[in-house]
Amino acid sequence: MRYRPEIDGLRAVAVIPVILFHAGFAPFAGGYVGVDVFFVISGYLITTILISEREAGTYSLLDFYERRARRILPALFLVMLCTIPFAWRWLAPGPFDDYARSGAFASLFISNIHFLEKSSYYDIGSALRPLLHTWSLAVAEQFYLLFPLVLLPLGAFARAKFIGVFLILSILSLALAEWGWRNYPGENFYFTFSRLWELLAGSICAAVLYARPRMRSDIAALAGLGLILWAVFNYSEATPFPSVYALVPIIGSALVILFADTGTWAARALSVGPMVWVGLVSYSAYLWHQPLFAFTRIRSIAEPPLWVMALLSLVTLLLAWLTMRYVETPFRRRRLLATRRGLLSVSAAGIAGFAALGFSGVATDGYPSRLEHMAPGVTTAMRTQLLTERVGSECLDGTGQIEEELCAMYRPEHGAGGTAAYPRVAVLGDSHAKALQPGFALMAEEHGVEVQLAAQGACPPLLGVYLAKGDTYSRDCHEFMRQAAETVVARDIGTVYLVARWSLYASGEYADSKPTYALAESFGAQQVRSEQRLANFEAALARTLEYYQKARVRVVLVGQVPLQHVIAQTMIEQSILSGLEWEQAAQKFEGSFVAQDTFKAFSHAVDEVLARQAAAHGAEVLMLADHFAEGGNYAWMRDGLSLYHDTNHLSVAGALGLAALLSESYGAR
Repeated sequence: MRYRPEIDGLRAVAVIPVILFHAGFAPFAGGYVGVDVFFVISGYLITTILISEREAGTYSLLDFYERRARRILPALFLVMLCTIPFAWRWLAPGPFDDYARSGAFASLFISNIHFLEKSSYYDIGSALRPLLHTWSLAVAEQFYLLFPLVLLPLGAFARAKFIGVFLILSILSLALAEWGWRNYPGENFYFTFSRLWELLAGSICAAVLYARPRMRSDIAALAGLGLILWAVFNYSEATPFPSVYALVPIIGSALVILFADTGTWAARALSVGPMVWVGLVSYSAYLWHQPLFAFTRIRSIAEPPLWVMALLSLVTLLLAWLTMRYVETPFRRRRLLATRRGLLSVSAAGIAGFAALGFSGVATDGYPSRLEHMAPGVTTAMRTQLLTERVGSECLDGTGQIEEELCAMYRPEHGAGGTAAYPRVAVLGDSHAKALQPGFALMAEEHGVEVQLAAQGACPPLLGVYLAKGDTYSRDCHEFMRQAAETVVARDIGTVYLVARWSLYASGEYADSKPTYALAESFGAQQVRSEQRLANFEAALARTLEYYQKARVRVVLVGQVPLQHVIAQTMIEQSILSGLEWEQAAQKFEGSFVAQDTFKAFSHAVDEVLARQAAAHGAEVLMLADHFAEGGNYAWMRDGLSLYHDTNHLSVAGALGLAALLSESYGAR
């Protein structure tokens, strides 16, 4: 296969935007498309090699996989090994559990499955995941495993036949990606079969170019570079990806491969020394950059300044050069582990070792024992607070709280004799209602009421709707809330508080609108478009309020607490592991509070629906967000106490802080 320095230059065009995107440089908001450029290059090179060897009669599947192992595993294992001591020292048990699982999956080349299950690529937490970038290696490796099986039945090379098969498979994969981003956007990003068309685009280029005179076009090649750079500087996390939008960098990469032959302007630009050098170290640079950035962010009190991230980008290139010279090259040229048996034995041992280490981290829930002997202090006390406080789950009649009917949780300690003498209040909702439960104890005492609770996780207190992706749980939730509402009426309960994380059902997360918790009016509905999601929520809320209005039940809609960016317990534990003094830890905590403008913009549409429907049906709205306001942010920590357990559930301390507000709302009739 003829060496093409411009391909190494194209690798540089791919890796530099990826690094700068992950570093946080705003102009490179579409820098993630560099991964797609890598996919096209990989598809082109692998297909060219396989076709050439098959036609020459030298093809060996074992030789192919050995070369892939020599190319990928040594540098990957080195970087993974280097991350272990930093993860052990700085990652709290929860993130360490995630890190360990991602490492185990990365060693098995299925880490895209781990990230597919766990998160969105664009969410804020992704910047703190040291092995996030291994998802693309997994996709490429899965392609390398599958692609020889695609070629096998095709027989001898015939250009039209190969291009036709590759094109059909590409169209099917692109159609899947286009459907996927509309229905499963988070999962779609990592899903192998939503990405295969990008690698197959390179395969099409290989089939077009194989055994034919060189193609060259200055205009086409420069247009290809322009398309890639346009996507880098104009796409963002809001761009659906992968989808037809990915055609821009994919077609651009294909045009460069097809037409940037020696002597063209594009080839000359890509073949200059610095570009080729960056391209040669691009694989190792890709491996090093994410761990460097992630651990720097984990260790920093606030988001590192851009000059620090720029310096780390240069360090990435230095480490990449050292890795290429002393690890990649010796293995590829067989100066280390020259025999196939030796390479495969060491590779198998490495895979087994990383998998065992990773799964042991999962089995122990992230080795929380690392925190047991830390010095006492305010931060340690905050962790103890979260670990020891518990929301009561036992009904006042001594039975365990069950989720089929309302359960009496609080009565006044001094009041009328029989329980029938107490006015009753019902609290219905999802896990946020359960978290808020301690805040209703004061209401019981001050107003002489009995507080009853019916709460079920991820189940909004709305009538006549189903969770779109909930399967049998969706039906259970529907029935649970129907029975709870009927019980409220049957028991002649005068006031009902509806508590939920409303935005979860109406819009999703900050950076992920996947439809898992979208609402539908029929069981089993799988497709709820974003514009329909809010409408379904409002219709369900209107139907629910109308039901209580007809039954003459007073309804108080409780606005959700501010959604934070960070998990409180994780922040506390990482500060302990990092040995931060209280002043440093407090500064870090305060720097992580969600901005008021951010949350208000996110919840604005939901808040409008609550207000509009409350006004239409004689209900009341109790907003909680102002209680958490500090400066221009919403706090998750105050006076040495954590008000949250995670990004959205209150701690007992947080719920008790709202007790006076809840009690006052009952009397304000």
